[in-house]
Amino acid sequence: MAGHLLNTTVLAVAVAGSIPSAQLIVWCLYSYAIGLILLYRHMRGRGRVPHSFQRAARRGTIYALLLALPWASMSALHLGALAHDEELILVALDVGMAASGTVLLSAVPAAAFAYMSGILIPAAVKCLLLLNQKGYLLLGVLAVSYWWFLAALISKVTREIRERKQADVALNESEAQLQEALTAGHVVAFTWDPDTGLSRRSQNAAQILGLGSQEGADRANDFLARVHREDQASLAAQTAALSPESPSYSASFRFIRPDGQEMWLEETGKAEFDFGHRYVRLKGLTRDITERKRAEERQRLLIRELDHRVKNALASVATVAQRTREGNGSMEEFLQVFDGRIQSMANAHALLSRNHWHGVSLADIVQSELAPYVCEGSVVVGGPAVMLTAEATQPIAIVLHELVTNASKYGALTRPQGRISVRWDLREDRAPACLSLEWIETGGPPCRLPSQPGYGTRAIRSLIPYELGGTVDLAFEADGLRCEIELPATCIGTDAQRVARPRKPMADCLSAAALPIGQSR
Repeated sequence: MAGHLLNTTVLAVAVAGSIPSAQLIVWCLYSYAIGLILLYRHMRGRGRVPHSFQRAARRGTIYALLLALPWASMSALHLGALAHDEELILVALDVGMAASGTVLLSAVPAAAFAYMSGILIPAAVKCLLLLNQKGYLLLGVLAVSYWWFLAALISKVTREIRERKQADVALNESEAQLQEALTAGHVVAFTWDPDTGLSRRSQNAAQILGLGSQEGADRANDFLARVHREDQASLAAQTAALSPESPSYSASFRFIRPDGQEMWLEETGKAEFDFGHRYVRLKGLTRDITERKRAEERQRLLIRELDHRVKNALASVATVAQRTREGNGSMEEFLQVFDGRIQSMANAHALLSRNHWHGVSLADIVQSELAPYVCEGSVVVGGPAVMLTAEATQPIAIVLHELVTNASKYGALTRPQGRISVRWDLREDRAPACLSLEWIETGGPPCRLPSQPGYGTRAIRSLIPYELGGTVDLAFEADGLRCEIELPATCIGTDAQRVARPRKPMADCLSAAALPIGQSR
């Protein structure tokens, strides 16, 4: 390839007379300009030059070589070394063999650069051999020493620049990772200068604390002014008490964002002192602990609510035990009735616990109470989907349990042909709106009013009005017991909703085929 390019160059020299010298000079200057670009990019460590630049530099250099100018050969040698173009260096050397020693001396820096690159060693060796042939070996050695030192210096500067750029890139990546970690942990880093009163916070201060984009930079520290009034004195006292013996502090306080939202912050800081024990800087971290505080408050409320409910449950158990004992003669009968009532309370508690004490579906309560006593076709249940509040669940469960117990002992559930209909509806046509529940027994033995009401009857009549503010109409009719209950809207949970489905009139339900609990309509 080198020989082919040399022949082409010689041919071009032969026809040089037909080429205007001004055009050759222009191309020579163009070649030198490209050489400067190559040198600059090489020194800046930006990688290899595009091939289009290399082709332009080669073309301009060949035209300059046609003039056999010494500085043109020097430009060709430098371009070849910087562009790692060994072929161009060899052509330039072959063309300059018949020229003066100045031309050959220009090959020395090219040889040095070539050798330092570790690629163009043959070209560097050829440069020194040509110098020896022309009798310039001593001068060449001195020049090589000088240019060798210059090449080593340039190589060192280039390496340092490259390493500095790599360090800058690594630093930027590290800072970006730090900002991501701070944001993920809801943490803001800060520094404060007590002499100037200026503070600086990390970039995520705008996201976590709601501060503006420029409020995290060096500015007058008005952070304390946004702290809740009740917490300002405590925080200021802790920061003012810092000393070389006790340079750290930790505080939790409420913070008012610029948008008015209140949040909880936990701050840890450490003061820096100089040799004279002068307070020079405060550094620390501010962490958003709003969610943790909310969780702690929820936990305290749950514990308090649990304590209240346990006390109520124990009081209810004691009352049920006392009233059950009063209405039953034998211990065996007492234990049987008492066990049923306690089991009813436990079932209601289980339903509440399953729904995290947000309420219980009325249909679930009815099914839980009637399931142990029903046989195929003995119970009809219907009504919209209604969620009762946690406060209304236990009283409704107790009343339904007493109705079921009464029906199983004295009412419709004592005969095979006995039927029970339990229907409820949301009465929005009334003011105020209420929940109406109707219990109707048919097909049982004749029903008559007891001469002395027991605990069950008293519970049915009084528990709903006393606990929930509702009404109860209990009627002992000839064909069976009838109980109508109305509950105020306060007993209905927020999830109460109607289920769009056709419903039969109450009378039709009684005469139609009964629907056992657990089957779908």
